[in-house]
Amino acid sequence: MSMSDQEDVRRLADLRQWLEERTKQLEDELAMLRQTATLVDEQLKRSSFVKATEVPVAPRPAALPEGEEAAAKEEVKAVVQGETRPLKRQKDGYLLANAYVEPNVVTIVPAADVVLRSTTPPFKTYLIGKVLTGMRDADEEQAKQGKIARDRLISFEYEEDSGRIVKIIVRNYNDRLRLNEILSTTTWTFTKMLEKQA
Repeated sequence: MSMSDQEDVRRLADLRQWLEERTKQLEDELAMLRQTATLVDEQLKRSSFVKATEVPVAPRPAALPEGEEAAAKEEVKAVVQGETRPLKRQKDGYLLANAYVEPNVVTIVPAADVVLRSTTPPFKTYLIGKVLTGMRDADEEQAKQGKIARDRLISFEYEEDSGRIVKIIVRNYNDRLRLNEILSTTTWTFTKMLEKQA
C-alpha cells in the first residue's frame, strides 16, 4: 500500500470516528428534546384543567400592562418560594445536585460526592452555550419588541473551585415552565458529564 493510500485510509478512519461521535451527540440531543417535550406536555396538561370559578370573565390583554408585571412576579413567588428540588439521574435515581428555588433565582449545587468540571462536555457547549444562551437571546428579542422589561432578562453564571463546578445561578427564569426546562437539561447535562469523566 502506497503512502497516499495509507493517508486516505487514515483520513477515512478519522472521518468514520467523527461520524460516530456526531451521531451519538445528535441522538443524545434528540433524547433530550423528547424529554423536554414530555415535560412541556405534562405541564400543559396540568395547566389546562382549571376550575370554572377560576376562569376570567373578561379576556386578558395580549401584553401585560406595566402594573401587572409585579402581580406576575408575585404569582411566581407564591408557587416556588423556598423550594428545594433534587436532580437525580434517570436510570438509577442517583443524586446529581440540588436546586434551590427562590422567587426568581434558582441555584444548582452539585451533590457533595459529584465532581463535575466545567471543561467536560457538554457543559459549556450545550447547557451554557445552547440552552441558557438561547433563553437569553429569546429574552433579548422579547425586550426589543417591548414584551418584557430589560430588568427581567434571564442571566446566568457558574462558580468554580480549581475547575470543579461549585454552583450554577440562574436569575429571571420568569416562569415555572422555563424553570422545569432548566432543571431537566441540567440533569441531562450532568448525567452526560459523569459518563465522560468515568
